[in-house]
Amino acid sequence: MTYIIAEPCIDIKDRSCVDVCPVDCIHEFERILIIDPEECIDCFAGEEQLLTRQGIRTFAELENQPVRVLTDSGFKPALVKRFRRKPLVKIELAPAFEERDRYGGWRLTTRNISRFRRSIWATPTHGWLLADGEKTSSLEPGQFVPAMRAVPKRDGESYRLGVLHGLVFGDGSWNRVEVRSGDHVHYVALFGERVARFRDFFDQLNFWSSFDVYLGYAGTGVVRAGVNLKRSLPETADAEYLAGFADGWLAADGDPVRAGSWRLRSTDHEALEWLEAVAPYAGYIVIGSGEESNRETNFGVRSRPIRWLYLATRETYWRVMSVEAKEADEEDTFCAVVPEIHSFTLAGGVYTRNCGACEPECPVEAIFPEDALPEKWEPFVKMNYAYPDPDAINKLVDDYATEHNVQNPPLE
Repeated sequence: MTYIIAEPCIDIKDRSCVDVCPVDCIHEFERILIIDPEECIDCFAGEEQLLTRQGIRTFAELENQPVRVLTDSGFKPALVKRFRRKPLVKIELAPAFEERDRYGGWRLTTRNISRFRRSIWATPTHGWLLADGEKTSSLEPGQFVPAMRAVPKRDGESYRLGVLHGLVFGDGSWNRVEVRSGDHVHYVALFGERVARFRDFFDQLNFWSSFDVYLGYAGTGVVRAGVNLKRSLPETADAEYLAGFADGWLAADGDPVRAGSWRLRSTDHEALEWLEAVAPYAGYIVIGSGEESNRETNFGVRSRPIRWLYLATRETYWRVMSVEAKEADEEDTFCAVVPEIHSFTLAGGVYTRNCGACEPECPVEAIFPEDALPEKWEPFVKMNYAYPDPDAINKLVDDYATEHNVQNPPLE
């Protein structure tokens, strides 16, 4: 997203913003400073993904499309735009958490048993929000950026159906297709507190004497659906259904580990890969993954190894492990323009922002994100986009200053 310099800069031209601009895109004219709208962009490669209400999408496939992106205030309207070609860097991130230090305080640390990493391709001077609330346009190893996840409701019909789907997918069984209704019938035997707490979610609950001899048996739930839930994933479901599905699958096959985290094992590698991608919609951040080396069981050798995911619900951050330049030609860059919020969430739950190091440095508050420019100063969009034509810019400024009798007092 580009920034616009407006009326308070006329005849002032304080150069504080020029000194902090990471891409040298602010230029001086007769009566005003102007931002090159093509150069004032620092964002992401086209193949990078972001979280939208319509699912996980790449910047390139959303070009010029209005979408709703995940922010710290929920899903908000945005417009994805393509900008000029720029060099990119590979940013490698590792999950981090707050833990108490030896002095009784708190610190962020990456200490865990996982070597899980997430990589992002971005321009080297892209603007980032840091975990301590500060902002930077020069991300460095050792810094921390926040994670972001959706906060879906867990009390509606969509959530209930998602839980049933997750329980069936994780530890249920497909039984038959009913002749009259065409519905697929599934059974879920409820053993243990984690799944038994969902017993009221079922429309039908049977008690089988053959299972009643086992400790912790709370009945067998019957689930009817239009498809075989044991073989299908809710790829087009809303956030509430996804949250239910994840909760149901974790209750059936997951193991609680450290505070607020779960470990989920499965031989269905494709399903785990899908869950890793959509986890932030369900209120989770994936902080680890791996594969178990042992394939031996009491019934022989498994045809596929067991893979696992760590999913966290506690506050999560991302530590910058490395920033490496890409040895390739410059590429088109993309950004999501988010009015008023100026931030959005990348795949995996990595929270980021638009650039704008110059905005807080302006002593007369003359710099605005283009999507937040006051309506009364709309003519300055045309002035900034007239760059680099000095004659056109100077004339537009003179005409505006005369028409509006601009007389900005000099800085003290």
